[in-house]
Amino acid sequence: MTKHISLIAPSYPFPEEDVKQTKHYLESLGMKVSVPADLLGEDLLCANLDTKRLAHLQCALEDPSIDVVWMLRGGYGLTRLLPDLLTMKKPDKEKLFIGFSDGTALHVFLNQMWNWPTLHGAVAIQIAKKKVGAQTLELTLRMLREGFDVPCLLSLKPLNEKAKEFKSLSGVLIGGNLCLIECSLGTPWQIKTSGKILFLEDVSERGYRIDRMLVHLEQARIFEEAKAIIFGDFIEGGEADGSSLVLPVLERFAKKSRVPVFSLPGCGHGDENVPLPFNINLSFSIAHH
Repeated sequence: MTKHISLIAPSYPFPEEDVKQTKHYLESLGMKVSVPADLLGEDLLCANLDTKRLAHLQCALEDPSIDVVWMLRGGYGLTRLLPDLLTMKKPDKEKLFIGFSDGTALHVFLNQMWNWPTLHGAVAIQIAKKKVGAQTLELTLRMLREGFDVPCLLSLKPLNEKAKEFKSLSGVLIGGNLCLIECSLGTPWQIKTSGKILFLEDVSERGYRIDRMLVHLEQARIFEEAKAIIFGDFIEGGEADGSSLVLPVLERFAKKSRVPVFSLPGCGHGDENVPLPFNINLSFSIAHH
């Protein structure tokens, strides 16, 4: 069945040519693609004014002909739109949202407020330009066509003693970008982790900043009732001298954590960003070595 995709630009700006290239690529795969005529505009920080970006997003979510709502790129801007989304009536037809990074805010909203499953994965421009690894490209397009039943061979690596007790891990996965998860604190869309597996990743954050965000979430009791924590890739967080404190920070956190902590390479801002279904039951194998 042909999927009808709505391309949205709720975050950072980018060239008009990227829209045309992405639309052409997806159409070449047999997809129907819709793009608002006024998708891009002038704004201080984002791809368009808040009112425009909100209207595009709401239209994509409400339109019963749309199957997939796909971010063209990430950056910053979605959190500015959430107060208005909170007043929006849940559409009758469920859509599949695909995105990551700044898209985390929309993942949390759709997972918690409307109980929709979503797909944490590469933005549409990355797929169209093949700016991701072969595994990411293949799995993203297969999930786009076939849904969440596509098998993923990634396995978790235990990071603390509690995690080593598990032979496999099953549960509902939520989360996304660490910075955006921290931004949810104190808001009506604050992430709820009770009984859930929390996935976290980030980019260009030095060790002390990652530590500060984790401590904030810990002190806000976000981790207390989580079933487990999974760290995806944390990249480009080097110190001025070329060293990095990121991995030691994550390892120290895991060692002190009262919940099992795992790592999942290949998910996040790296060359591979293997798609992860959120808000549905998943099962992970665990590599013990």
